[in-house]
Amino acid sequence: MLLEIFLLFIFVGLLIGLKWLFTPYTNWKNQQKTVKKDDSIVIICDGKEYKYSTYKNTSDVQLSIIIPSYNEQNRLGRTLEATFKHFNNYKYEIIIINDASKDKTLEVAKKYQINNKNFKIITYNKNRGKGGAVRLGMLAAAGDIQLMMDADLATDLNEYEKLSKELLKITQNGLGLVAGSRNHLVKDVVVQRKWYRNFLMHCSNFIINTICGVRLKDTQCGFKLFTKNTSAILFRVLHLERWAFDVELFMIAQKYKVPVSEVPVKWEDVEGSHLNVVEASIQMARDFLLVRILYLLNIWNFKDDIGL
Repeated sequence: MLLEIFLLFIFVGLLIGLKWLFTPYTNWKNQQKTVKKDDSIVIICDGKEYKYSTYKNTSDVQLSIIIPSYNEQNRLGRTLEATFKHFNNYKYEIIIINDASKDKTLEVAKKYQINNKNFKIITYNKNRGKGGAVRLGMLAAAGDIQLMMDADLATDLNEYEKLSKELLKITQNGLGLVAGSRNHLVKDVVVQRKWYRNFLMHCSNFIINTICGVRLKDTQCGFKLFTKNTSAILFRVLHLERWAFDVELFMIAQKYKVPVSEVPVKWEDVEGSHLNVVEASIQMARDFLLVRILYLLNIWNFKDDIGL
């Protein structure tokens, strides 16, 4: 009797473990079924709401700035003010993606939208994760150059010009991707961080470099610059929607021979993060492994189109 109960617990545990392991895959399958019919995703601009699925962005801009936001009511305003100031002489648009925030992020974004032209808000009711939010923003953008940045303004905006020059240098046939890198800060950070965070960092780096085949020193910095042609390819193929999506982007970029470069950036840890480091690190490690397995088994394909 005890043996049967023990085996039952083992069996149930395995089922729960497998369900957790394949969560990114099941999320992708569910999205494939619903994304083309999802009219709950809307774009707010020029005082009107449009269905994302039918909206055509005709803005005449050189640069699109994509800012994914989840529960950022306390930090978004400061970030937007700094962005307006820094890019004042650029021909640009801002796209805020409200990732089903539970606070007043949407209200803050709308307040800043009132007096600012080429300011768009993408909003919806079901949280998609950072990767899913960024993808919606990128695929709705009109700029020839597209900047992905975090809502906490962790990266100094003065670093944009460094990335822009590097992108111009490496772009070939309209393709290029430059990633901000915090690798030069690692030595100082390692000394200050708790042992388990350093352990998780080394585990993640091993999986990214050895198993996923991505040789960059920092895949997770939220400051990245793309040509429009590059983002159109990468984000249509992208399957992962949460924290590990950056690694899949670089895997896709390698497959399509997109020139990729890293540029050291000034970065600071901003208070108010909603990230549970341990939980996110475990989920990311799972996603790193799973994305590699699914591509090897050809369950996911570099020619997939998410359908947006």
